[in-house]
Amino acid sequence: MMKKWLPWVATFVLLVGAWFVQLLTPSDDAASEPFIVATAVGSEAVGREIVVTVLDVRAASTVTSSSGWSAEGTWLLVDLKAEAVTTDSLLKGATLTIGGREFRASERMDSIFSTRLVPGIPRTGTIAFELPDDALTGTGVLHLSPSGDTRLDSVIELTIPFDELTISAEEPVHDTEWATP
Repeated sequence: MMKKWLPWVATFVLLVGAWFVQLLTPSDDAASEPFIVATAVGSEAVGREIVVTVLDVRAASTVTSSSGWSAEGTWLLVDLKAEAVTTDSLLKGATLTIGGREFRASERMDSIFSTRLVPGIPRTGTIAFELPDDALTGTGVLHLSPSGDTRLDSVIELTIPFDELTISAEEPVHDTEWATP
């Protein structure tokens, strides 16, 4: 009688083992995923090519710049200080993910987005995201990197709780300036 059940038990054990192996096996994309450097507002985050400190996160119905440009809508503004680590770099990767939707930083005004960064001399400025009216609920995840292609590179990541933000009537996009180290 035992000989009849032994193959069934062995098959079951092998199937459960194969299921566990499949759960633990990394995906095909795992070999090229970015290295996440989590940060919080006010904390310095050091990536492979950039150092970033998010200074403030603001929301507004209208944004303005010192050049006289303005726009209405739903805006998320991220004030930050950034510098390169070893060689000149850019802040070309700036995306905001909200509930599966991804938004790229606005290029409609002058900002620190796509600004040249040098080692040892930080720059301060604002990155602005123009969002749909219903977007500022729940949480969002901000990703900052020296390039839009983040494969096998570090990415600075900040989780933003939108429910804690107050939406102002008007907020400025701060000029990009050299900061003190």
